[in-house]
Amino acid sequence: MSRTTTPSSAHGPSRLRVASRVGAAVLGGYAFAWGAVALVTVLLFAAGLDFHDAEFMGALLGLLAYLVVFPWAIATARLGRAWAVLLAGGAVMTGAASLLQSMLA
Repeated sequence: MSRTTTPSSAHGPSRLRVASRVGAAVLGGYAFAWGAVALVTVLLFAAGLDFHDAEFMGALLGLLAYLVVFPWAIATARLGRAWAVLLAGGAVMTGAASLLQSMLA
């Protein structure tokens, strides 16, 4: 009697979970990095740094943030937490940057 194997969550992650984890790392990481760039740029500009210098420093720190959260999203045990932290963190930082920018104008 031949035995067939079927994909099961007991034997490894499903394709959907892997795709969701990669999506969280790429898209959620991008949202988080976007928020970090916006917030750092506004904070440095508010501290008196020239806009273009603040923008450059924000982009550098945003790249570093992306390089940190990307592998974290792949390695973390809870996929839902990764999505929540990355998307909510990016949204909060972007909102705070927008609020601070409107206060500077």
